[in-house]
Amino acid sequence: MSAVTPLIKNDFFSHGTIECTDMAATRAFLVDFLGLDMIRPLKEAQYMWKGGPWSVVCVNIQDGECKDQPVENRFVLSVGSDAEVDAAHASALALKDQYGIKDVLGVESTGGHRSFKLKDLNNTWWEISTLSQSDFDAIFEKGDAVH
Repeated sequence: MSAVTPLIKNDFFSHGTIECTDMAATRAFLVDFLGLDMIRPLKEAQYMWKGGPWSVVCVNIQDGECKDQPVENRFVLSVGSDAEVDAAHASALALKDQYGIKDVLGVESTGGHRSFKLKDLNNTWWEISTLSQSDFDAIFEKGDAVH
């Protein structure tokens, strides 16, 4: 971790935002397909969460389309096994039309982890991966790489 004293001494990472154009269809995809928890405390926004100290707010865009995102801008959801990645990939292909999924990329194995990426109805990219919390803990324990 950083030895620098930050200018802003924040308590936690609370939330980020994504856009959506159809609140009901987006909720169905996020809850029924991706398995996220969701509440809608405001007419124009719903909050997705999967435990932990932060959430993502899905803000409704009244007019127009959600901004197209490159695949590098994505959320990663972790599953417990290669078989779960493969099953999720098969489900994404089979249910593409039902959930408005725009693109499903192939399954990859990199660095001992299996994953695939999909683009949802709001142009948001998602990665389903076997990366675990302990993998991220190890990355942060190592610190910055020398470049």
